[in-house]
Amino acid sequence: MAGPAIDRALVLHVAKLASLSLSDADADRLAGELAKIVGYVAQLDALDTRDVPPTAHLQIDRTPWRQDEPRPGLSHEDALAQAPRVEGDGFAVPAFVEEK
Repeated sequence: MAGPAIDRALVLHVAKLASLSLSDADADRLAGELAKIVGYVAQLDALDTRDVPPTAHLQIDRTPWRQDEPRPGLSHEDALAQAPRVEGDGFAVPAFVEEK
């Protein structure tokens, strides 16, 4: 299970694709943490699982259900009062794709 090395450059590349801005310290920290995670997955991949039956789902004897009853929610004014940006009578969100 060899893949690209998780280094600072890869972290910054993925952050750019995700439109995230990372400080140098965050990029270095994330590179180290992600490298450890990939290393752990490589250890798991090395385990012999030939005698372990495949599992598609877990058997749950009883699912605790609650009654689905309507409950009061936030008023329109209360919801917008906590929003970082409001436009008209709704939430203002940034565009995800630049329009040409």
